[in-house]
Amino acid sequence: MSTRFGAAGMAAAVLVGMVSGAVAQAAPASECDGWRMDTLAQGLGNLENLESDGNGGFFVSGLEAHKLFDIDAVGTVIVVRDDFSSGPGGLQRDGSTLYVGGGGMADGAVGVHALDTATGAVTHVTDLSGNGLLRLPNGDMLATWIGTEGTPPTGVSAYHHDTGVVQPDWSPVPRSEGLALSPDGTTVYTDDLFTGQIYRIPLADPGRWTIAGRIGGIAPGDDDLTMTQTGILYVAAHISGSIDRFDPATGATCSIATGISWGWTGPSSVRIGRDGDSWALYVTAFDGTFRRIRPPAGVDLTPVLTD
Repeated sequence: MSTRFGAAGMAAAVLVGMVSGAVAQAAPASECDGWRMDTLAQGLGNLENLESDGNGGFFVSGLEAHKLFDIDAVGTVIVVRDDFSSGPGGLQRDGSTLYVGGGGMADGAVGVHALDTATGAVTHVTDLSGNGLLRLPNGDMLATWIGTEGTPPTGVSAYHHDTGVVQPDWSPVPRSEGLALSPDGTTVYTDDLFTGQIYRIPLADPGRWTIAGRIGGIAPGDDDLTMTQTGILYVAAHISGSIDRFDPATGATCSIATGISWGWTGPSSVRIGRDGDSWALYVTAFDGTFRRIRPPAGVDLTPVLTD
């Protein structure tokens, strides 16, 4: 979700990725070949994250522009807000409420804000902050901190909505970027920018996290991920400039789209969204583009949580 690292951080990611012990397995060609990618919008600066707007389009956070965009199915861009004191980050929607992480808003408070998309009203929810953001079905929130901005990583932190308490290091994974919920709602998956590893975190016992596998390539730079109802993860590989398929059950992986951009300008987030009567992947990148990737026939992209 957030990949703010300079040349030193990128070099470290390459070195650590090269020595990572996890070996990626090849996924079936029928799941990897035949994907079609097109660009819906461009020239928007460093785009950080995206979330369905419930109307066939996406809310998109502009990290560089300090703006929140709404981009419809044909690529029309509308500026929803431009009053962030810093770039907005992770986005999560619940009905007409959009939760915005990272960027401070007009009230000066940092953390997570709730934006009423119908009225424009903004409420500060919690000081929980980080790179990635996931709202769980019970109203709790999780956030990640990769530790590339002068402070150490804090794994996955949690906001408990019933008490208002923020719990740092709720799951002490080494590093964490994106967050995705499993189809049965019992597990959260996250990814490691430096090693390319995918971590599996049981909600009932978040301290007992395990390594599910690793995305292929020397140093893919996993930045964000999303999950289908069939249990397949799609990962935005920021450094290698690809979108990768990963099966947590087998560890099998492959790149379904390459050449997006790479290094600093690579893909930052991936989500499943409506594409007419079917589903497609939608991707933001630090090269300022918003892309759609359509699957080949037979690939089920039904997401875990639908509108």
